[in-house]
Amino acid sequence: MSIDDKKPADTSKVTVDAVREWLIQTTRLFAKFAIILLILGGALLLSFALHLPIYVSYSLVLLIAAVLFIMLIMVSIKNIVYLYLKTSIWGQIVLYLLVALISAHAYLYAIGEVNRIFLVDPSNLALTTSVLTGIVFFKYAIMALLGSYLIAIGLYFYIKQTDKSAVNNRQPLGKKMLTGIAFVFITSISLVTAGHISKYSDALIKAFALKIDFYSHYTCTGDDFRDVEGVLFLSASDILVAKKVDSMEWKFKNVKCEP
Repeated sequence: MSIDDKKPADTSKVTVDAVREWLIQTTRLFAKFAIILLILGGALLLSFALHLPIYVSYSLVLLIAAVLFIMLIMVSIKNIVYLYLKTSIWGQIVLYLLVALISAHAYLYAIGEVNRIFLVDPSNLALTTSVLTGIVFFKYAIMALLGSYLIAIGLYFYIKQTDKSAVNNRQPLGKKMLTGIAFVFITSISLVTAGHISKYSDALIKAFALKIDFYSHYTCTGDDFRDVEGVLFLSASDILVAKKVDSMEWKFKNVKCEP
């Protein structure tokens, strides 16, 4: 047998080992991040239950986002599925289409939520729409990353089954992946569930919009402008006013400006 005849088997063996090592390292990372996210998630739910000030919930949400962002970077650096797809033109097309679909869905979801909550054209809340688009894109990027972990598992066993020469004497992954798989499913379910808990997500969006898109200075007078948290100028005479009705709830009303 010539050297050239051995190359395909050697390359397959390296591929299997690379996938295996990435799976092990990623599983260990998932286990560590699972503990951190469990603590932060419990604290966030507790802050809602105890009706703590909004800035406490803000801080916890930002911490959770920071942890997920760090996890996204650490796992993506040597993502075996990304590297595998990048090697072919069809794989690159899949990656580009995935990014395009996630971006389009994130934007459409953001403008739909802004319209539903404030009942105005989302273009009037440009910063809120942009931030919400980024958040939704980030959420789906996390889910795509978790999905790549499951794809890597399937890829690992596929290569082993199709090329017996790639199988080494190491022990199978077995129980080592159970923690990672459990983390993937729990995190995915949590992200999907969080998107449907409108009571608290709407309150955070409203509070955030009041900070970045609404104004506190205006010259309008009248009963509609008493004790308002902020105003949004829709046109020369149409104003959206926000009045606080509870600790985490605001009422929005479209009124006319009376100089």
